[in-house]
Amino acid sequence: MLNEKLIELRKRSGLTQADLAKYLRITGQAHSCYESNKREMDFTSLRLFSDFYNVTTDYLLGRKNLIKDTFSNEENEIILRYRSLDGRGKESVKATLSYKLLYVTKK
Repeated sequence: MLNEKLIELRKRSGLTQADLAKYLRITGQAHSCYESNKREMDFTSLRLFSDFYNVTTDYLLGRKNLIKDTFSNEENEIILRYRSLDGRGKESVKATLSYKLLYVTKK
């Protein structure tokens, strides 16, 4: 179950195993083993992945839904994609949202 969540979250964020391993400062082999269920994840690594994806450890372990039960699947996907952006990408999204909200409120 954990390995399936890791694969799902990584693919949603548009990252490769190598990208994620580099960011988390773990070996590519360790990350590959987590995703292929060949290695059991320790607590420290579980926290790293949980913090990176901003999900609970319960979610990674298959005990709960994603961020909050109040979000739709589409909203969860948007949140995960936003979180994978760099600072410039996040600023672009914020600017676009501000512009669109101005347009909507003027109607």
